Amino acid sequence: PCAAMPKDTYVFFACIAVIFLSVFLILFAVDRCKNYHLSTQDMKQLRDQDQKCALGALGEDSVYQFFMGKSFVGWAFALAIVAFQIAMLFEFVTAAEVDLSKDNVDLQYTWRCPRDRVDCDNTADLNWWGWTVFGVLMGTHLLKDVVNGIKLIFLSSKQRHPRHDRLRLFIGGLLLSTVALFTMFVSAIYNKAIATSNTEVIINSVVILFITDTDEKLYGVLMAISSKWVATISPDTPDDNVIQVHELKSKNSTLQNQVNELTSQVGDMKTQTEKLRQEIKEMKEMMKANGVKSASRSPSRRLLGASVEEERLPVRVEGGSACTSYNYNTMDPNASEGKEEL
Repeated sequence: PCAAMPKDTYVFFACIAVIFLSVFLILFAVDRCKNYHLSTQDMKQLRDQDQKCALGALGEDSVYQFFMGKSFVGWAFALAIVAFQIAMLFEFVTAAEVDLSKDNVDLQYTWRCPRDRVDCDNTADLNWWGWTVFGVLMGTHLLKDVVNGIKLIFLSSKQRHPRHDRLRLFIGGLLLSTVALFTMFVSAIYNKAIATSNTEVIINSVVILFITDTDEKLYGVLMAISSKWVATISPDTPDDNVIQVHELKSKNSTLQNQVNELTSQVGDMKTQTEKLRQEIKEMKEMMKANGVKSASRSPSRRLLGASVEEERLPVRVEGGSACTSYNYNTMDPNASEGKEEL
C-alpha cells in the first residue's frame, strides 16, 4: 500500500512530523530558560505524577502503554499494532483514489446522464446533516487521543525527566496523535469518494473507527492469556500512597520554611524592641541629668527670696493691736527718717 500511496498522504505525514517536532523544540527551549529550584524529593514526586499522567493518556487498557516501559517485547507489541492500524488505513486511502485505470478503487459515480437529455442529474442523497454526524463521530472518538498525544509531547519537553524518558514520552505522544489524525484524514477522503447518502457516511465512519480500537482489543487478548506476564512487560505504575506521602512531605517542608521565616521575623522584632528600650532608658537618663542641673540653680533663687523677705520688718503701732509689715524696698525715701525714729 505504501507504494501506491497518494502524494497527499506523504504531505500529511510530513506536516504532522514537522508540526509536532517544532512544538517539542519550542517547549523544550522555554522550559530550559526557566530556573527551577526544586529539591530531589520534589523532582521525584513530579516525575511520578508525570508517569501516572502519561499512562492515563496512553490508556491503561491499551498496548500503547508499553511505550512507557523498558521491555523490548512490550515495545514490539506496541509498534506492531501501530503499523497494523496505519496499514489498514492505507487500504481505505488506496480505495478512495480517483484513478480509473485501477480495479481496486471504490469510487462511486453519482451523476446520471440520460441519452434523451442534455443535463445530467446527481443521484447522491448526502447532505450537510450526514457530514455533521460524521464530524461528531470523529470528534468524540479521536479528539481525546489527539489531546493526550499533545500532553505527552508537552511532558517530554520537561528537563526534570532523563533523556530516555523524554524519548519515550515523545514517541508515544507522536504515534498516538498521528494515528488519530490519520484516521480523521482517511475517513474524510474515503467518505467523500464513495458515500452517496447519510447512512453510508455513518457506516463507513464506524468501520474505520473500529480500526483504532484494535490496540485495546489486543491488550485484552494478552490479559486473557496471562495477566502476570503482561505485568512483567508493563511499565511501573507509581503507587498513589507513595505520591500522597511525597505530597505530604512537600507540604511539611513548605510549612517548616514558613515557620523558620516567622521565627526570623520574631527575632528581628525582639531586636527592635530591645533597641527601643535602650533608647527610652537613655532618654530618661538625659531627662534626669537635666533635672539635676535645674535643681542646682534653685538655691540662689531661694536665698534671693529670703533676703527680700528679711527686709519686711514687723512694726507694732502704738495704740493699736494689729501688726503691719512694711517693705522698705518700696518705701518712700522721705520716710527713712521715720524709720530711724522707730
